[in-house]
Amino acid sequence: MMKKLLFILCISLSLSLSAQVETITIDWSFGSDPTASGNANTNRTIEVGDTVEWNWYASGTHNVASTGGTETFNSGAPTSTPGVNFSHTFTSVGTTDFVCQPHSTNMFGTITVVSEGSLGTQQFDSPTKFSIFPNPGNNEMNINIPTLSDESLSLEVFDVLGKRVLNENLSGLQTTIDISKWKSGMYLVRLASQNQDVKLTKRFVKL
Repeated sequence: MMKKLLFILCISLSLSLSAQVETITIDWSFGSDPTASGNANTNRTIEVGDTVEWNWYASGTHNVASTGGTETFNSGAPTSTPGVNFSHTFTSVGTTDFVCQPHSTNMFGTITVVSEGSLGTQQFDSPTKFSIFPNPGNNEMNINIPTLSDESLSLEVFDVLGKRVLNENLSGLQTTIDISKWKSGMYLVRLASQNQDVKLTKRFVKL
């Protein structure tokens, strides 16, 4: 029992350390729109799991609220206090429009969310993240990495009791695993390089 608890604790710690997310700041005041420059530009493309933070950086009474699309959020009643921040973590691929409700004609924008690992990674750099789809899944599990490493990467899958159910080397940017005979439940998927410089872990649920 103690070994099982230690294993779950280690995996949980690994998951928290390996989560690769970013926080994107939007400076939020009069003129914050898709034509603005710098952090005041309000058309942003991010990855699933990233957080957008709106920063009240100047004068004016503002809030921020979604007006349609994939996700829903609202910072609440407008406030005029500079330095106020509101953040939202995006969890689904798609687009979401947003406005300052008192100034919707000159404070507005769109957040476009793409799948994890889609942005800005060059070929043959060591991957810093990977994605699993569909998740949950029933018949197959697809592993997608945004870049190839200059050394081989191993893929290991463990069940919740710590038993390794899969161990193979990745041969490309996408690998499809037949999971039709796996038992239903949660699994831990680990991606690692030979020298352990790359060690990433995600949860996967078999239906």
